[in-house]
Amino acid sequence: MVKNKHNQVHTGNQPGKAEFPIANLLPVGKENAIPTQKLVKLAGCKTPRELQQHIALERKAGAIICSSTTGGYFIPANRSEIVEFCKALENRASNTFAAIQSARMALQKLEGQQDSINRQGACD
Repeated sequence: MVKNKHNQVHTGNQPGKAEFPIANLLPVGKENAIPTQKLVKLAGCKTPRELQQHIALERKAGAIICSSTTGGYFIPANRSEIVEFCKALENRASNTFAAIQSARMALQKLEGQQDSINRQGACD
């Protein structure tokens, strides 16, 4: 894949880090974000899901790949773009955690009902 010479985040200033082929395709700055479908083609992926899996691996390895709410990916140009991205992820994580909590509460109620049914059946 072609490297982005303007990508200062991933041009060798991260010793010990693996090469980031997706990140190297990305422009710097939110205003230059590449739409998902275009990046799928540039990266040689078959689906957006496959692209997301590659991005997840690169992020896990230390790449700073931001995404915008409009569906584009980019390398942050400055601190404020990183902060904005972190806040968006934190909000998403908070919503996900709330959904998990309500599902766990439902499970606890169901387990309590099951225990009650089991106790009643054992006494009959």
